Amino acid sequence: MVSLVLASIDIKLIYILAAAILIAGLFLSLPVLHMFLFETNIARLEKYLSKQRKKSHMYLYYAIANRRDEEIEHLFQHMLSKYKQPQRQALYKVMYDLYHKDAASMKKQLPHIHSEKYRNYYEAFVHLEEGNLELARATAAKAAKPWMRDALLYELEMRAGNRHKAAALARQSLDSCKGIQRYIMYKNYERELPEALTGA
Repeated sequence: MVSLVLASIDIKLIYILAAAILIAGLFLSLPVLHMFLFETNIARLEKYLSKQRKKSHMYLYYAIANRRDEEIEHLFQHMLSKYKQPQRQALYKVMYDLYHKDAASMKKQLPHIHSEKYRNYYEAFVHLEEGNLELARATAAKAAKPWMRDALLYELEMRAGNRHKAAALARQSLDSCKGIQRYIMYKNYERELPEALTGA
């Protein structure tokens, strides 16, 4: 009887310890998740991402946003050697191809992207790079998230020379996204259309 009581106490202790570890892990990861998904302050995002050199999957976004070509080459090669899942490989390859505006290579990766929202997003960029602007506009209309649609329409307006419309779309896309995606788009607009950022 005593051994059963001790055994039940040991099991309860194990459950309590496991729950405590889980809660501690959750609290430790909350700041990272917040920064990655919800932060809107560009200065905080930049400070955080610039310190992530040892975490390639995080620093990659900083390098892309700041057009650090040499680092990008190294980081993409590292990510492709580290992550072997076909879906993840396809996403990294299509990001690399988009960075280099290589529509032919992007097109080869699209069938390997399982997520329809990302496949449509990158497909619209393929159409843009190939000069199929109406097809790009139709694909952008199917975008799953407002920031995706607005970012694609921004690209269309920039190519058409409509800077005023592009600026409005840039502001809309920034207003509808957070975290790392917001940082990347902000840095892109800062380079291409700084007037879009007044008040952003």
